[in-house]
Amino acid sequence: KYELAEFAANLYQVAEGKGLAEYADSVEFFRRTFLTVGLRTMLTQAATRITGKGGAPVVNLQTNFGGGKTHSMIALYHLFSGLSPTDFPQEVQELLASAEVKDLPPVTRAVVVGTQLSPGQPEVKPDGTEVRTIWGEIAWRLGGRDVFDLVADADRTGTNPGAALEEVLRVCAPCLVLIDEWVAYARQLFETRQLLPGGLFETQFSFAQTLADAAIAVPGALLVISLPVSDDPARPGVTPIGSETEVGGAAGQEAARRLGNVIGRTETSWRPASAEESFEIVRRRLFQPIAAEQLKFRDATANTFGDFYRAQAAEFPAEARDTSYVERIKSAFPIHPELFARLYEDWSTVEGFQRTRGVLRLMAAVISVLWAEGDQSPLILPSSVPLDNPAVPGELT
Repeated sequence: KYELAEFAANLYQVAEGKGLAEYADSVEFFRRTFLTVGLRTMLTQAATRITGKGGAPVVNLQTNFGGGKTHSMIALYHLFSGLSPTDFPQEVQELLASAEVKDLPPVTRAVVVGTQLSPGQPEVKPDGTEVRTIWGEIAWRLGGRDVFDLVADADRTGTNPGAALEEVLRVCAPCLVLIDEWVAYARQLFETRQLLPGGLFETQFSFAQTLADAAIAVPGALLVISLPVSDDPARPGVTPIGSETEVGGAAGQEAARRLGNVIGRTETSWRPASAEESFEIVRRRLFQPIAAEQLKFRDATANTFGDFYRAQAAEFPAEARDTSYVERIKSAFPIHPELFARLYEDWSTVEGFQRTRGVLRLMAAVISVLWAEGDQSPLILPSSVPLDNPAVPGELT
């Protein structure tokens, strides 16, 4: 049972309490999410920052298209949802314990998604507040009308709020500010010569610097921004494969470059999932966990394949004969690691292919068809992909 839309993470919907439980419900989200090394590091740093024990104040989730930025932001949003550490799945409890975080304080959160804001028209909030700019949106989401009033003049004139922004964070600390799709918002201001309610294009970058400096200055404040990769350093002026859709032309390229330069002064780097971790990400989203008493069957399958590859050494690649390949089969089970390798190593170079989301969509279609047809294969091999079913070639193409 699946819908392809299930694999499109939407931070705005989560913040509004909408969407599927696997994204909107904090406990269910972490139950279905594999904590990669990069995600574990980010959550640990965030927990220590929010609780005043150190940690990075500014994080830039900069990866290629489909690199897991939005999913990571949702993880942060749920970690500080007001739940006790003991309410989370065991894996998250252990992570917090390793960071020596016993309790999570109440955290004010502001989620800003650029595609949901219009720089050309003010938005009237439920309490009657009229918000025009990103800084007004952040202030209102952190503390409502009272906190918004601290930046009301700057919001009305579309100018950088300056020191007032630090006061906003200080009043609301501990606080978490998540900004997704900032480039999509800023590029709308690029070619506009008149002053829109959202301010001028140039003002976005002075504000970005002010916001980063304020997050650094206020204990317990955490700023997380997602920016698409813009110029390839090896080929100036050329957007990396797969990112053009996200960056969006010359206006987006300039916005991404300049925001990246400003935030790059203060940011802490973050890395997306490796290919090996992607096995577990996909497996956890598409299959229920294997019961402890059934692991012996998984291991027997992996060992049998390993014995076969060693016995037929001349017929298979050298890495298949290595004993570590058995462990790779176990980690990817019930999908054969060769199928993952082709998708992550070869297909990830195809323009527009969204790595984890693309693999999830394809494998969801494959698994659904195999399940419906009663397939009894010990592993899902590359040759298992049912090309005769209409649902699968559509995802492949």
